[in-house]
Amino acid sequence: MGFVYALRYFYVVAIVPRFFVGGFVIAVAAAAVRLTSDPTAATDALTPVVLLQMFVAPSGFQLPARRGYYDLLLTTGPPRWQIALAHATASTAPGVVAWLSISLLELAASHGANSTGLAAGTCVAVASVSAMSWACGVFASRAASGVGWLLLMSIRPVARLASPLLLIGMTSLTTPLPFLVLLAALIASGVAFTHIVLGETRLEAAQ
Repeated sequence: MGFVYALRYFYVVAIVPRFFVGGFVIAVAAAAVRLTSDPTAATDALTPVVLLQMFVAPSGFQLPARRGYYDLLLTTGPPRWQIALAHATASTAPGVVAWLSISLLELAASHGANSTGLAAGTCVAVASVSAMSWACGVFASRAASGVGWLLLMSIRPVARLASPLLLIGMTSLTTPLPFLVLLAALIASGVAFTHIVLGETRLEAAQ
């Protein structure tokens, strides 16, 4: 029950603005139109969702907590690990739902012949982007995290080596890239999770 309470709390305070949720709805609708005419275009349909997730998942924790937005939850709510899990779930759920929706649309449009959305590389891309973006957002603002992703995507030598977008549609994980990206995401999310559970949250006025 504690996890559900925390999840409802983050829904009420709207850590993911409706504007971003609307963006995912538009992305899924555009994907439906595209896949209806071309069932093989799943990679192009999924790319906007992964990119949008980079800006939506880092919903922020440390800064709002210091400003007192989570006081009720942190002082009288469930254990910290449940709060951290609920925050990660609420932050990444819209992007994950959008990804699964497009994957199902692809299966329906291709009559089960294509499953790019559920390929191993795509799963790693969505999971790593969601986890790493959320982790960055625990310590920084959504804008700062988004700028970091833009730099990663715009510097070609770095993007060729570390861009999660390269994993979309990859069926066999025979290169080190998927494992390196996933490892980095796991480490980042582990650090962020530990900070929420064990870290001290001081109000800005008390600093």
